[in-house]
Amino acid sequence: MSLGLKAKITIIVGLLVALLFLVLGIRELRRGAGEAEAPALAATPRAAAPVAVFAVADRAIETGQTITADMIRNAPGDPARFSAIATPAEVIGKVATRAVPAGAMIERTAVDTATKLAIRVPVGMRAMSIDTTAEIAVAGLVRPGDRVDVQVVYPGADAISGARGEGSSRTRTLLQMVPVLAVGETVVGSTAAAKTEDGQFSAPPPPVRTVTLALHPDQVPVLSLAKATGSLSLSLRNPADREAVAVNAAASDPPPASTAPALAPRIAAPAPAPARPAPPRHSIELVVGKRHDIIYSGEAQR
Repeated sequence: MSLGLKAKITIIVGLLVALLFLVLGIRELRRGAGEAEAPALAATPRAAAPVAVFAVADRAIETGQTITADMIRNAPGDPARFSAIATPAEVIGKVATRAVPAGAMIERTAVDTATKLAIRVPVGMRAMSIDTTAEIAVAGLVRPGDRVDVQVVYPGADAISGARGEGSSRTRTLLQMVPVLAVGETVVGSTAAAKTEDGQFSAPPPPVRTVTLALHPDQVPVLSLAKATGSLSLSLRNPADREAVAVNAAASDPPPASTAPALAPRIAAPAPAPARPAPPRHSIELVVGKRHDIIYSGEAQR
């Protein structure tokens, strides 16, 4: 009987201990679950914070430069903190109204959509226009923002005649990597000069009348002289081609001597006959062959 009681007590004590361990285990599980949920709840507001992409100058941008995609890079940021900073879509194709150093975020007030050509001329450079045709302007495919080389041809006797046609025609590359600021009235950075996402222009090319180039001040008189003395043409460059190359001048052969018109021989005019003295007044002259005799002069008889 006593052994049965001890066994019962032992069983009851074991059950109580097991129950205690069960309660402690459930308590620890609940504590662990609560600690795991706390970081997740704390991280939720951070993930939900708004993030915007802002434009940062990848290199120094000068006043008057038209901003292109390769001049900027993207940088994430909080729009509430950087409310004055522009996005890439707000700066590409616009002109810088003030200098932006490399690595600086571009503010909206640092760019403008002005279509006036003067503000698009880079500081330290000059805008100069040349009259063009479709042939001169690469079939009219030269557009604002492109870079071109300028060639000049000086015509000689094989191309023109007259006082100016001396020697053979000559040509040489006058300028290289010249930026195109405008074609006709379409200015670089304007809506008509912008490209769409597929790389096509948003408007058809305008009629080619003039092409306006951005030149250094010392290039202006060089191009002015070439305009006055020769004929100009443009050659279009790939946008990635920024290397200046040495180009030899070319000249046509002088016209062969056989093609020159032969001059007619000059024939000397006959010498005039010597003047014969006039006979005296009131005289009679006897002519026999080549002999001339005065037989009566009015004063005395021969």
